[in-house]
Amino acid sequence: MKFLKVLGMIVLAFIVLFFAVGTFLPKTAVLEKDYTIAAPAGRVQDAVLDLYDSHLWPIWNTEDTTITFTPLQSGNGYRWEGSSVAFGECVYSVGVDNSIWDHISFRGQDMAETLWRFDGDDPVKLRMTFTVNAGKNLGARWTNLFLGTMMGSEIDHIIAGIKAKLENDGLKN
Repeated sequence: MKFLKVLGMIVLAFIVLFFAVGTFLPKTAVLEKDYTIAAPAGRVQDAVLDLYDSHLWPIWNTEDTTITFTPLQSGNGYRWEGSSVAFGECVYSVGVDNSIWDHISFRGQDMAETLWRFDGDDPVKLRMTFTVNAGKNLGARWTNLFLGTMMGSEIDHIIAGIKAKLENDGLKN
């Protein structure tokens, strides 16, 4: 009985600590990545736009096998719904400077934005800025602490695939 009492106190202490520390964590986290791709700017932009056709972050495909994607009527984005990942929406647009901006809402709340910038023509300096706004969601605030660790290598892997494809295609021509 004493063991359960001690275990209960420890669990309670962790819960209180989670909430107490969580209220002081930053509401916003930013992950910035820079890449250089030896390909024409238009082809790099097309490759990034193709990411949206494959639902941008392939992690959705592995975490929830029940997930369904529905294209938006505008054609610039998609909605998703699944038993584990809940529901959300990703809308993107192309700016007059050829940058690509997206807005992601999750469970009806604004959560994240991504900005892709393309500098130069060939090679292209690609800059990706991913911003997560946790708001009052304490769980998301904790997640923000590990944003780079959680998503950085996945984004690097995705861009490495684009880089390899575009640079190798350029060698074939």
